[in-house]
Amino acid sequence: MLTLRLTNYLHGTVRVKISGAVPERFINLCLARGIFLWGITKHNDNMYASLRLPDFFRIRPLARLSRNRVEAVGHAGFPFTVKRIRRRKMLVVGAVLFFILLNLLTARVWFVDVSGHKEVAGELILAAAAERGLRPGVAKDAVDLKGVEKEMLLALPELAWVGVNLTGTRALIEVVEKTLPKAEDKSPADVIAAKDGVITEVIAIAGQPAVKKGDTVKRGDLLIKGIVEEPPAANEQAQAGKVPAAFIRAAGIVKARVWYEGYGEASLTQEVLRRTGRKAVAVSLRAGGRELVLKKADEQPFPRFEAEVVHKKLSGGRNSNFAVESIIDIFHELVAESYEITVGEARDIARGKALAAVQDRIPEGAQVLARDVATLQTAEPRLVRVKVTVETVEDIGQTININMH
Repeated sequence: MLTLRLTNYLHGTVRVKISGAVPERFINLCLARGIFLWGITKHNDNMYASLRLPDFFRIRPLARLSRNRVEAVGHAGFPFTVKRIRRRKMLVVGAVLFFILLNLLTARVWFVDVSGHKEVAGELILAAAAERGLRPGVAKDAVDLKGVEKEMLLALPELAWVGVNLTGTRALIEVVEKTLPKAEDKSPADVIAAKDGVITEVIAIAGQPAVKKGDTVKRGDLLIKGIVEEPPAANEQAQAGKVPAAFIRAAGIVKARVWYEGYGEASLTQEVLRRTGRKAVAVSLRAGGRELVLKKADEQPFPRFEAEVVHKKLSGGRNSNFAVESIIDIFHELVAESYEITVGEARDIARGKALAAVQDRIPEGAQVLARDVATLQTAEPRLVRVKVTVETVEDIGQTININMH
């Protein structure tokens, strides 16, 4: 059966419609002349049958003899496939060129990225890699990854480890920086107030306290002076134009009560955005550092919209370097819907906004003593406004170098 199907495919097959007074007579004549017919069906007064392409050119005399009309209604097989390919030579050539170009593109490195760096600039790492042969456009076979790693460690002493991995057409340079001790600043300095507050504790590790418990200070006020009692010889040094030895770098802990205020408001009429179901789609392909736009969308497809980006990487298999990425931008149309909330719900929303505004300004080490929430009167009856006051105890000291000039 399989051999018969293969033979029919290679020869080509034609589906014909037989119409006339006695279609059966035409079928009998074909069988008598050794013309094989199969798939014979009858629909209304017409009959349908399949035969091989070489036999199709032998049936005209038999149709005339049987006084029937025979016409082709379908065809399949290898000869017709070849004919279609000949008609679309440029399409076939284009497909072949596409796969050749794609193979050439995937044999090279087109993207070089860096991860793990903080203090060392990424541009400096990329430049060091490029000097050692790892750059966009280089053939993957021409890159000695282990050699690049070793040479980059020698060229950049700030790095403790370098690893290079190739995935498709992308090279990822992973680095670990050396942890270097920070140079200690020993310049003479004062400790001043970083914010307003009421002093609760003063511990002067170095220098002279300028405030005491219970004092009210403003931002910029002096808390600890970076100076000690000068010895008698210090005045002589000062007169000689030298920096007095009495100036030191002040250090200490100065805690104070600090107050923060935050405001939040909420309307009794809330608005929510909902997708309507309408959307605009833009499609593009990215390969070898180039992007081909297949379908474009307007920059402002709807008055209100929500953008969604879908990335799909087309791969030829687990171990394939086939690296073509499709980018689909979907713009969903949004419509605003209004709904009513109670005064209590509006107060909770406003309180949450006020607390969030305050929380962003409170440092991590601060101790929260009290939190006060007050609802404010507004001229708009459908608007609820809340004020939140938070009291903390925290270190407000800030070290500022003394200008010696």
